[in-house]
Amino acid sequence: MGELFEESDLRSATEEILSVSVANGIYPASESDRDTNPGASINNYKVVRIGDIVYNSMRMWQGAVGSSRYNGIVSPAYVVVRPRMKLDSTCFGYLLKRPGMLYKYLCDSQGNSKDTQTLKYERFAEIDADIPSTIEEQRSISNYFMRLDDLITLHQRKR
Repeated sequence: MGELFEESDLRSATEEILSVSVANGIYPASESDRDTNPGASINNYKVVRIGDIVYNSMRMWQGAVGSSRYNGIVSPAYVVVRPRMKLDSTCFGYLLKRPGMLYKYLCDSQGNSKDTQTLKYERFAEIDADIPSTIEEQRSISNYFMRLDDLITLHQRKR
């Protein structure tokens, strides 16, 4: 993954706070039902730009990863990676959640138990994966999964 993504460590305290979850990917914390008290200071929060991939280093093996559709900031506990080249990060937001990838994260995470497993960028960068070779193929995959997500959402609303 290191040939595709580099870690970004820009810091800011002046942008909208974003959250990362297994179910919802990356979204504005203000849209959450949960209390998202950032504590006394957000000065050390990491900058996220549209197209960045953000993951929760302690829950990556559960799929707490996504491609950002927002500019904002996240807790320093999250890892922010930025594409090194032109690619469809939405596609990678989906591909990075595949079961085979989640297994790789679990194997490459460090910690004494599942509750303490952490995937640092250095280990993430060493992970190999089969990836779509062209941006057109990546966009096709993105469009397919976005349509599927839309259909699932429509079906859930009908209930």
